Amino acid sequence: MPGAFSLSFLSLALYALESSAVSINMVRPPRPTWRQQMNAPRPPLAATDNNLINSNNLRYSTNISIEGNIVNVLIDTGSTDLWVMPPGGLKTFTDTGLSATLRYGDAYLQGKTQNGEEADFAQGHFGILGLGFDTPGSSRINAAVLQAQGAASTVGNSVLSNIFAENATGSHYIGISLSRTGDEEGTADGSLTIAEYDSDYAAVANAPKLPQTPANSGVWSVVLDGLSVGGKKINWPTRLTTAVPSGKNIVLLDTGTTNILMPGEQVNAIYSAIPGAVFSPNSNIPLAQFSTTRDVWVVPCTATPSVVASFGYDFPVHPLDVTDMQVLTTRDGKHSFTVCVNAFADIGTIVSTEADALFGDSFLRNVYSAYDFGTGGPTKGTPFVQLLSNTDATKSAAGLVSVRRQTMAGMPPELSPLDLVRVFNGTLDAASAVPVTTAALPSSTATSAGAAPTASAGGDAPPPTGGSAGGNTDDNTNAGDKDDKKNGAVASGPRTGVVGLVLALGVVSALL
Repeated sequence: MPGAFSLSFLSLALYALESSAVSINMVRPPRPTWRQQMNAPRPPLAATDNNLINSNNLRYSTNISIEGNIVNVLIDTGSTDLWVMPPGGLKTFTDTGLSATLRYGDAYLQGKTQNGEEADFAQGHFGILGLGFDTPGSSRINAAVLQAQGAASTVGNSVLSNIFAENATGSHYIGISLSRTGDEEGTADGSLTIAEYDSDYAAVANAPKLPQTPANSGVWSVVLDGLSVGGKKINWPTRLTTAVPSGKNIVLLDTGTTNILMPGEQVNAIYSAIPGAVFSPNSNIPLAQFSTTRDVWVVPCTATPSVVASFGYDFPVHPLDVTDMQVLTTRDGKHSFTVCVNAFADIGTIVSTEADALFGDSFLRNVYSAYDFGTGGPTKGTPFVQLLSNTDATKSAAGLVSVRRQTMAGMPPELSPLDLVRVFNGTLDAASAVPVTTAALPSSTATSAGAAPTASAGGDAPPPTGGSAGGNTDDNTNAGDKDDKKNGAVASGPRTGVVGLVLALGVVSALL
């Protein structure tokens, strides 16, 4: 019977679904700032509650039920396949005898031997739920099944494909809001819905449609009109050979990537515009998130950079999402300091043929995003994305200062970015460094330090973390995940490493 069907855990035995709308219950984020300006129609709405789990702004996961087993899995719009590896295993499943290799930026799954991320397992994440396209080339699992069983086989179809197949006449879309920990604006909620919208964000139905570009790309790629800092648009020539509108860029929207990954030149353009920021190339200072280089921008922790992404409308990025705060300890273990570093990092050659950048959670926390696959109902056609802003630029700037000052009151002292860089490159004795006060305002000019400081910004409110906590990308190399002790710094907090993890396709096929 058609109608909205809300449940606490999404069952993966999806052939038997009788609903035109399925939702995974999660906590709601704040209401969008321009919601009342959009006279939206009334699409199906989800009565969501607390079930999208935020792990320190680094990972977003939900619980799914498989034959009565509750498994916590990460949600990922940048991939298609589902894989699970619950601690107790699965009691029954049909083994197809097939295997496939699933590649991500900081881990991979291969064959019947187990390879994966220690950090994710330690945090209780035991799989990934892909929310991407089930098109040729997008699903390694489906490709393996089709090769072995023929083009008519549906055994390898993705979870979303099976859900949408039960509602062939309805529109095929999902809605996502991601929470932010550590701010004062009530953003501790989040939601994922399928074939319906979070009731707080009904206005998204009337937001501009951003078509998948290029068409049939198999990923959530859209046109970015521009990115500005301090009201000034940065220069960003596209690196793509495909047709891109003049002066614009193609970005991938990916919940599986923790930060924003973009070319180093554009990273520098953003952080060099932040007063008091200092650039440390090939640095001994670790980033908190994934990067393909060791270049670091150290930013005053109370800096409030104004970064805006334009997709038809302007979407402010909360300053807490522009930098990450962490604690670093000197190599001798005698001195610890609070430091804020860039959250936007160098993308290197990741997705170099598909997009100019990956816009991960650092951006997606600032919007409610709806992804229409274009495969059903009245919206059948080219896939598109709709975005609704939920960040107030004025309130967020004031919120950062308040949050950072409160948080830092119980943390080690902060040095000026220039002194911090000098301490960790060995040109300044840590005992001689003079801490700044939380009341101090950042200077009006940017700097370059150490082997060559210049200018930068920072801020993110999760508990202090160090090293590369990276997101899922299409590259296996994490140059940011280095040995901090060898480089003169010890970072507190979780670290992500590449280890082995296995996946037998039989496990997945039994769930679909």
